[in-house]
Amino acid sequence: MRNIFIYLGLSFIIACSSNNKPAEHNNPRVIVTSDINNIGGDPDDKQSMAHLLMYADQVDIEAIIPDLWIGKGIEATNQAIDAYEKDLLNPDFNFAKFNYPNPDSIRNKVAQNNTDAINRIITLAKKEDKRPLYILAWGNMNTVKDALLQAPEIADKIRLLTIATNKMAQNPDSEQNAKVEKYCVDNNWNGAGRDTIFYDSRFKNLWWIENDWAYNGMFEGEQPRKFLDEIKQNGNLGYHIWEVVQEQEWAHYFRAGDTPTLLYLLENIDHNNPAQFTWGGKFVKPFPQEYPNYWIDAAGTKDWDYQDPCNSWEIQDMVYTNRVNSLMEYREDMYNAFRLKMKTLYGK
Repeated sequence: MRNIFIYLGLSFIIACSSNNKPAEHNNPRVIVTSDINNIGGDPDDKQSMAHLLMYADQVDIEAIIPDLWIGKGIEATNQAIDAYEKDLLNPDFNFAKFNYPNPDSIRNKVAQNNTDAINRIITLAKKEDKRPLYILAWGNMNTVKDALLQAPEIADKIRLLTIATNKMAQNPDSEQNAKVEKYCVDNNWNGAGRDTIFYDSRFKNLWWIENDWAYNGMFEGEQPRKFLDEIKQNGNLGYHIWEVVQEQEWAHYFRAGDTPTLLYLLENIDHNNPAQFTWGGKFVKPFPQEYPNYWIDAAGTKDWDYQDPCNSWEIQDMVYTNRVNSLMEYREDMYNAFRLKMKTLYGK
């Protein structure tokens, strides 16, 4: 178990003792692209957005891109920011002590359309700053792809953390797979944007952590259901995390399946080196020569064919378990850190 209590406790003490000066310039720079929306879809993006805002003192949010423009993504994003504003302005809570950003400053960072989103990515990537620009992709990668194709020179200035590619991970019992002879199919949830980036020779040196299956560890077992009830008791943001899953019986837990991208940045680790167990999973370089800065969740066995998983599909159950367990091994540590965060903010 990691000594998260000491680390996070010291972080809060330091933040308070430095004449209340913001520490944002030491924080990771972050852009979030999300398929958050109010017309169907998975509510986990809404949970992840509220979770992000609870940690807005530990990351420098430079842009939020709700890229399902026709799905009321901007509306869903603003609902989380509204909950954040209520908590920040509540004198019984402690947001002001830790220099959380002004709610309107966050609203101004929400892209309003696809052109705006692409321009924000390019402009922020070219901004003079010694810190890398992390792009957390919580959905399809078309906006990131469009920005890279328009300005390929930004590839060495950004770092991608992506969720749910689910490469070759389709459910063999699904109706779709019943139509094919074998159950190994190429199910790329992140769309053509992902493959365009991956197979473009100009981007082979791109720094990229692709969380392929490990993120599913956020969903497993009874703990996420019980934890949701704890989160509910913490301000408007905590209630929002609980509320957004109430219309879907299957989602009554702390899903937040996109959150592992953020967890990587919140943890006290060397962020330049993904080859370690992290709250988001454990990652390896499957193609160190061709893609020297590309990482994917570790299969846990040398017999897995990363290049063509179909060649080793007979062990996919074991690999899935290994990958999910790599997140679950430290999930309680992550929960405890979140509990401490909420206690610090809400005094509970």
